[in-house]
Amino acid sequence: MHFIDRQSPKGIRVTQPVVGLEWTELIYPDVPCFLRDGRSFVFDSSEGPQVCYLGRKVTTRKLFPDRKPRHVVITFDGRFAYYTETSDKRGGSLTLFRKDLETFRSEVLFQVTGKLPGTALPVAQFPRIQTVSADNRRVATTGCSLGDGKTKDAPIGIVVLDLDCGQTRIVAQDRDFVNPHVQYCRSTELDASHDLMVQMNHRTRRAAPGRPAGSLSERGVDAHVVRDDGTAWRNLPWGRDGQESLIGHQIWRGNTRAGVTVTLEARDTSYGWADGTRQDVVAGWPVKASRQAHTGRLTPGGTRVELSKDFPHARFCHLCTDVTGLRFALDTFPVFDGERAGMQVYFASAKNERSPLEFTYLLNTRLNFLGPDAGTHAHPILSPDGSLLLFNSRASGSKQFYMVTEFER
Repeated sequence: MHFIDRQSPKGIRVTQPVVGLEWTELIYPDVPCFLRDGRSFVFDSSEGPQVCYLGRKVTTRKLFPDRKPRHVVITFDGRFAYYTETSDKRGGSLTLFRKDLETFRSEVLFQVTGKLPGTALPVAQFPRIQTVSADNRRVATTGCSLGDGKTKDAPIGIVVLDLDCGQTRIVAQDRDFVNPHVQYCRSTELDASHDLMVQMNHRTRRAAPGRPAGSLSERGVDAHVVRDDGTAWRNLPWGRDGQESLIGHQIWRGNTRAGVTVTLEARDTSYGWADGTRQDVVAGWPVKASRQAHTGRLTPGGTRVELSKDFPHARFCHLCTDVTGLRFALDTFPVFDGERAGMQVYFASAKNERSPLEFTYLLNTRLNFLGPDAGTHAHPILSPDGSLLLFNSRASGSKQFYMVTEFER
């Protein structure tokens, strides 16, 4: 595929590691996918989740013998894949499994029928797991509906399952936890390993069943950090100042306690589409705040770094870092470069966590959000050591992922 152009670095290599499958796709950039060797990684495919082993000859191995679609969460250390199985029988049941990614043996970590211990929520309300703590002892879910299915704007809960005691707890709840992108901090420091980053979509209002949902600006999305016992609520210093809003793409900055996000201009009603708008990359540290004070950038004591401040015409969209948080893979909104339109991919690096990024354009994925591309984004991923970069495309006519090497000089 012709991803490289005259702006690409000399010597850059783009290959397709896995061929012969109807489709392949990378795991979303805000969750881990690499195994503990730092080279092998899990990807999704038409035949279910698989591991790709890089070497002189690339090989793959299915995580499961069947083609049943499963949502798996890879642990930060790359040792395990967590997944659940549910049943509607006998009031509903849930089983949480952990698959060893070296032996491929699965073990049961948690099993319950009827009600979730600690919260008395029906098992049927337990959503899919989203993230696993750095010590592999706790899992947190995506947003869990706490309503009765009839009430407008019913609260959504962030649920944590503690595997040591077999208890669940609701660590935070609000009607604005729509698509909260819950992420455990990747740091192995004991205190940091209990921190969860959560997104709040203040623009969204869900109507009662059968009625369309409304949308209110309320200065848009913000991001918070909360300890997984429900204490230590903090704001991240981004957005909600009337000038800057969030796209909702934020991650922990490698294995550090800082976060990084992509921002929008608050008055950009195109949501990043319009030429002449900016979508910048900004880092920041959590700062103590009241749960009622969704003040974002205006939070007293907030510290941030404008990582793309010197980059002309910033149009960034998704991002991923290596373990240090100093190397980045980023894609853009579709950009027309004079020859073709598409999501571009960049590599970036910083000297230290307080320095702005230096960006290197790599390639054009030829994804433009339209027609058959509508369901596919580049979603670039960087290996833990920052030496290889992966991205999605449909340039071949089907959804496939590709690998970039030899891009850092």
